[in-house]
Amino acid sequence: MRDRWRPLAALALALAGLGALLLVLRPLWPRLGELIDSARALEPGWVFLIALLYLPFCALLLPGSWVTIFCCLAFGFWPTFPAIVLASNLGAELAFGLGRTLLRARVHAWLVRRPSPAAIERAIGEESFRLVFLLRLTPVVPFNALNYLLGVTPIRFGPYALATFLGMLPGTALNCYTFASVRDLAPILAGKLPPDPLGIAGIALRIALTVLATWLVARRARAALGAALR
Repeated sequence: MRDRWRPLAALALALAGLGALLLVLRPLWPRLGELIDSARALEPGWVFLIALLYLPFCALLLPGSWVTIFCCLAFGFWPTFPAIVLASNLGAELAFGLGRTLLRARVHAWLVRRPSPAAIERAIGEESFRLVFLLRLTPVVPFNALNYLLGVTPIRFGPYALATFLGMLPGTALNCYTFASVRDLAPILAGKLPPDPLGIAGIALRIALTVLATWLVARRARAALGAALR
């Protein structure tokens, strides 16, 4: 019975979070709309340069989703999707390298105090590619923290990079599609167009369906990951 309500609870939580975010950002809406409009005047190739902000964001454990949101609102799904795929993978590889070299001792000390990530570290040596792929599909460990965590495991760079690339593709595509769906709100945020309740409702429905699809994929991946870690 409880499992039946989990998708609705996850959807309600996601929508509540989105509503809270919009409320917090409301004073900045006019300025945000102007900034997005300015970025839209740039050539599409600029999105690849802006997306490279993922590298310092990953290294500093900052949420790269802000980069994705801005690029999607400014440039749309295409070419944002390939730009974010490239930049997020480069960021993941940068943090992986730092976790394996300069910050290895600190990451190890962090793992000792946390049983779940430590269990993942022990299991990686047995089924490295499959587990990394599943970890990328489900947010058991946050994206930025996982990059550093995997840096202290026995996995080689090649399997890590490939599993990360393949595992992140579905989530990146869904995120870019969701954020690109709301890019038509930019003129409204800038105050150039009045709100369209029907259009906003359609955008909200698309976001809700995307969140639900993401949850279903993560649920299956989490079940498979739990079985692999037992």
